[in-house]
Amino acid sequence: MATNFKYALISDLTKHFTRINDYDDKRQIFPSSTSTNLHTFQNCGDVDTFFVNGEEQGAENTDTPNSNGEWKYDSNTNKLQYYNDGYTSTTINEQVFEAGDDFVTALGLSLEDASSELHNYLDQRYSTPIQKTKLIDIDTDPVSISEEYDPIIIKATCYIAIANLIRAKEGASEEADYFMNLVTNSERTGIVDKLNDGIYKLANEVDANDKKGSILGRTTSGTMDLVELSGAYEGENYDLLRIEVSTTGAYGVGKFVVKHFGNDKLEGQTSEEEVITGGLQHIHNGISGRFQGASATDGDYWYIEVYGSHIKQTNKSNSTIEMVR
Repeated sequence: MATNFKYALISDLTKHFTRINDYDDKRQIFPSSTSTNLHTFQNCGDVDTFFVNGEEQGAENTDTPNSNGEWKYDSNTNKLQYYNDGYTSTTINEQVFEAGDDFVTALGLSLEDASSELHNYLDQRYSTPIQKTKLIDIDTDPVSISEEYDPIIIKATCYIAIANLIRAKEGASEEADYFMNLVTNSERTGIVDKLNDGIYKLANEVDANDKKGSILGRTTSGTMDLVELSGAYEGENYDLLRIEVSTTGAYGVGKFVVKHFGNDKLEGQTSEEEVITGGLQHIHNGISGRFQGASATDGDYWYIEVYGSHIKQTNKSNSTIEMVR
């Protein structure tokens, strides 16, 4: 394909299918004659890449090979010629010759094809390609988290690639059907089906719970933690709140402030100090939270991601309810 875009890596593919090495698409070809040091392989089929004893040879020669390691495939006569003065007409038959793609290259191409195929399945609901997003890393500041693809997108890509690799080698296959059914099926229980029906959600989608806030990261040295959120955020379309301990202490002594959107930037304004009570207490603009632990330490902080309660949900379920009159 002309694209090199893919959602998954070969390491992901191996994780989801440990027998992937069984589907190396190289095929063995056999020498039919030797003239001096030029070895000929008749009726060998199309050859793009040539391997000798598992080692990929250099690029195809443009003329008749006359130096060690040179080879040329002639599509008109369907034969390959290979020059090597280290093999006789007898020892040439003791070597293993193969044609096909380098396996790593082949797996990369299969993931590219699978990624494009996944686009076809998801286009009815999502703009493709699906973008990388910051997934939750509770011990890392959200601004420092690397963007990556949702694991469910990686998994679906791998399942499609696995099914295609199996069918390419075996034709009709129950195992290939099994992997494709994990992606999509007539009962609509596959990954793609549930994404399109709004049952599964991607990390960058706005759902009904986002107005309650999500704790994305924390940096704490004390024994107190922010363990619970409730309410509905009434504020900006989006905000990344930083709740920071400003006074060390236990319940009734420790205090915190909230850095929130203001002055045209995130964390542009800071709220007044509030005492940590240990109860479900006000945090900011409709969001409440509960601290738990023996003592908070000055400088400890938490990040809470919130969407305004007025923001439209982007992944409502498409399911219907049958009504009887």
